Amino acid sequence: MQMHMTLRQLELFLALTKRPHIGEVGKEVGLTQSAVSMSIKSLEEILETRLFDRINKKIVLNENGRHFLERVEHLVLGLKEAESIFRDEHLHGEIRVGVSSSIANYIIPKVFYEFMQSHDGVSFKMETGNTHEVASLIENGRVDMGFIEGEHDSMDVELEVLGKDELYIVTGDASLVRNEPYRMEELLGKRWVLREKGSGTRETFMNHLGDMAKSLNVYMELDHTGAVKSILSNKDTVSCLSRYSVQKELKYGLLFRLPVEDYVFTRSFYSIWHKNKFMSSLLSSFIEFTREWNGLAR
Repeated sequence: MQMHMTLRQLELFLALTKRPHIGEVGKEVGLTQSAVSMSIKSLEEILETRLFDRINKKIVLNENGRHFLERVEHLVLGLKEAESIFRDEHLHGEIRVGVSSSIANYIIPKVFYEFMQSHDGVSFKMETGNTHEVASLIENGRVDMGFIEGEHDSMDVELEVLGKDELYIVTGDASLVRNEPYRMEELLGKRWVLREKGSGTRETFMNHLGDMAKSLNVYMELDHTGAVKSILSNKDTVSCLSRYSVQKELKYGLLFRLPVEDYVFTRSFYSIWHKNKFMSSLLSSFIEFTREWNGLAR
């Protein structure tokens, strides 16, 4: 029966190349001198060559040993590093994340950055889409987890509230700004520029409107929040967007919020993952980090 090298044999070999005293190496690793000698002898038998010369009761790395050292040292160090990673001494690796639009553009990059600051060797690969598209990525196993802007009803996923959000009705048309709040009926006939169907932002808005949504003049549908905002300087155009996505424009007077009587468009952001997803230490650590992150209203 053919014998194979063990990681332990290679570790002892490397130790002896750095400290060529069998007794000292044995003490360092908790083995007897004879156990170290037998392990090296077994390694030499497997390789069918001697790696050390025995000269005056000392062991000296010979030309075969030097050649073998060049071949295996980086391999052993790589194996030990991998072992330490999967024993959770360090968190390394890439997390694939699906993120819906508003969260992707205005929130989650900050979360990624702060997590990476305290975890060297971690990276993120982000795929964006609307809430339904991100949920599909989760269900098909294309990403490890996701962040969405609305609820998703599926037996295959786990949902957890990430934080709270409020949608603002906004316009870039200064002529629509007034001191008193609007009644929703007054705005239904304006030129509404909305996100596409499947967007969590749109679904939240429509659900709050209820039956009144049937009377809404949906003038344009666009796939990206930035595209929606670019239209709102036109006369009579309005939209309903996440407060996180319009903070800068409201601050600098590029957009204006239009308060509406008896309507507060609130929603939750969610973390989402497949219920059968294996929770590695890296993924578990990141999810726990998002739970404690203080950049969102709870």
